[in-house]
Amino acid sequence: MAIVRCEEHPVDLARATNRYVKRVKPLGYPDTAAICGIANCTNPGLVWLTEDELNEFKRGKRYFRVKTYTVKVKVADELLSLPS
Repeated sequence: MAIVRCEEHPVDLARATNRYVKRVKPLGYPDTAAICGIANCTNPGLVWLTEDELNEFKRGKRYFRVKTYTVKVKVADELLSLPS
């Protein structure tokens, strides 16, 4: 399931419940309503996608549920590599 994190708070891939493979900018990034999911952080976030979500993205899907199921995030067309 997708998750939203800013550049300052990347997902710890070694501890993550899901295996994230790519990131994508939410629509309008950085002027977006998709905010980092870390408590007290108000930075705009990038949407981290799992392999299944990446495949859906490649098939044209642009709406993704985030981990809490409380919102949907519409993303742009550009894929981003994970940070090293």
